[in-house]
Amino acid sequence: MRNTPLLSVVIPTFNNVKVLTQCLDGWERFAADVAVELVVVEDGCRDGTTVALRERAVTPWGRARLRVVHEDNVHELRATNRGFREAHAPLLMAWQDDMLLRSGWLVPELVSTFARHTDLGLVSLSRGLNCHPIDEPIERWEDLVDWKRLQSTIGPRPLNWVRLQEVDVVIRPWIVRRACLDTVGFLDEAFVPTEWDEADLAYRIRRAGWKVATYGYERAGAYVHLGSTTIGVLSDNDKQRVLKNGLLFHQRWDEDIRRSAARRRKTWWRRTTASGWVATAAQVLKRGI
Repeated sequence: MRNTPLLSVVIPTFNNVKVLTQCLDGWERFAADVAVELVVVEDGCRDGTTVALRERAVTPWGRARLRVVHEDNVHELRATNRGFREAHAPLLMAWQDDMLLRSGWLVPELVSTFARHTDLGLVSLSRGLNCHPIDEPIERWEDLVDWKRLQSTIGPRPLNWVRLQEVDVVIRPWIVRRACLDTVGFLDEAFVPTEWDEADLAYRIRRAGWKVATYGYERAGAYVHLGSTTIGVLSDNDKQRVLKNGLLFHQRWDEDIRRSAARRRKTWWRRTTASGWVATAAQVLKRGI
């Protein structure tokens, strides 16, 4: 890169060219004036993605902000790790190609948040989850997501509009300090192809001394997640794969879960811009507290 970016956005993609184009449009429109690089990991696409990326890369915006690397259908976890290895910024974001940026205030807020709150290691932009110990064994996929064991949260209302909430684990999209990955390593490829890899990373980051947090940036209007455009509903085979990864996670971390589940979880005030507060107020009025 001609100048070191503040944020590297890693986007694995596979045969999703129309949606990927919308994703890149959002970053070009709303983040053209901030020091961001997009690292698109083209994972063996056969649908015209390579042509679209090649054309985009030679535009003025593409030359300044877009980097494309190739993999041969290694799936999301390994593709994300490849993007992390290629990235230049001190902050790294795990993004998906069906997530569409819709605000100019998100990136400045994230950069300011990590600069101000030095104990934060990783922040989810959607929601987080808290893990709780229960005695029942994990035998089915449904046991992994039992509410008694795994509770989804963005923090209690109404303050979750104005502050970040500490959580145990996260789901994509999320942003992490490079220093965290330099200390604890990338996503563990024992969880290939995906699922529970980011939960494992969150616990490793917490063990190394940083905090993990979440804020509902999608709810606040910062971006839109179209949903699963390439995977769909989990099949029985998918559930068995996820169950295998979930069991590995719990084998590694159940003792930590038992020790830390009852702790008081920290909060941090947002570091947003005037436009970020205006957008948030609009969503509060629209959705209600």
